[in-house]
Amino acid sequence: MRAVTIYLSEDQQLSDWMRKEIRGKLSKRYKLTHLSEDMGVNYAKLYRFMQGRNVTTEIYDSFFKVYLKSWNSYLSYL
Repeated sequence: MRAVTIYLSEDQQLSDWMRKEIRGKLSKRYKLTHLSEDMGVNYAKLYRFMQGRNVTTEIYDSFFKVYLKSWNSYLSYL
């Protein structure tokens, strides 16, 4: 088990941080549709989340599963 600490500024919300992390992972080759497949969520839900609209907690759960998996891969590489 690993622990991850997320530092947010006082005016920042968790969803803002998540959007920033997602945008940082996207590229010309790895698009939002690929991330939605990796997360196992509907593309439309992820798109709505990225637009700042309300979504279910499924997005948060799926995001952290993929995020921690990639984080663990990065740590094992070191």
